[in-house]
Amino acid sequence: MGSLVIVSALSACSNHNTSDYEENVPAASEDITTEDNGTETVPVRAADTNAYSEKECVANRPQILFAMDNGDYVYSANKDSSDGPVEVYVRDDHKGKTEELDIPERSKILYSDGEKLYYYSPDDGLCEYDNGSSTPLNKETKSENTMNRENFFFTGDSIYFAVSNDNGTEIRSMDYSGKLSDTVYSTERRNACIAGFYNGKLICSYDVGTNGYICIFDSEKSSTELKTGSKPYIIEDKVYFIDFNNLCCMPLGGGEKEKISEERCIDFCLYNDKLIFTDGSSVFSTENGTSDIILEAGKLNKCNFISALGITDGKLFVCGSSGSFWKSIAKTDENGKIIEEISAGFER
Repeated sequence: MGSLVIVSALSACSNHNTSDYEENVPAASEDITTEDNGTETVPVRAADTNAYSEKECVANRPQILFAMDNGDYVYSANKDSSDGPVEVYVRDDHKGKTEELDIPERSKILYSDGEKLYYYSPDDGLCEYDNGSSTPLNKETKSENTMNRENFFFTGDSIYFAVSNDNGTEIRSMDYSGKLSDTVYSTERRNACIAGFYNGKLICSYDVGTNGYICIFDSEKSSTELKTGSKPYIIEDKVYFIDFNNLCCMPLGGGEKEKISEERCIDFCLYNDKLIFTDGSSVFSTENGTSDIILEAGKLNKCNFISALGITDGKLFVCGSSGSFWKSIAKTDENGKIIEEISAGFER
């Protein structure tokens, strides 16, 4: 039997988590046509990518954990087994009960609508996980190359996915039943990822040598390229990114790159209109050109390094680590005060 450490230290628990899934469905126009006999046909929905909300864009960033509608958390944990360390996913009710999910080894959970989970399996591509049962959605989502979280973008009624081949990258979409759309975006760049949408246009990102770029699709095969950096994040009319270890931004409509902070940055997110970032040792909050430390790695249980930041259910989460298999997930307020901490690993 393997050993898995999952310990929650609670000073305040979040209330019932209300899913934003339905309210975040992109705005749609409904054209009702009338047949010759006077009867109305079924309304035709046309998704408006201008309407993707900030919450929906946040949900498409890499997640430290997922909040379910009943208040449970789902997150990855390191487990020590007879065959060596393995990564598993668990569901935690905050009351001391944890359940290991029956998800195939080497799979990665990408998204939750509050009730169902969606994970990528190297064998089956994107799958739906509902109450212990898994359903592959479409084999076209399977890639022979490395799969990143940014290969997928989930909206209220569509799932966009990027698959690379020797000729570049194709970006397609399907509904939640797995039915594919006829629209295919293509770029000659290999290993392109999906960065988001701007003014109704799809944006993807990729690396060329040591430089990061985004491209804005004007049509399925025509795009405008901008030199940016790694981990691009679309917020309103700007793209934020990391360039040579600095947090920067640039207008999507064209303009000069702006360096936001002099401190080293390895990960960042937006929380309550403030940019939160980490250099691996501390968490900073930046506002009006000033950066302040709000949390240090040593404040987390047995941690000496901060590996990731994320927003889930409108809350800020910080992931700290120590060694190869110990990690601690902390929910904090905007000032870095730890509200809840979960240890999800083991020491050797």
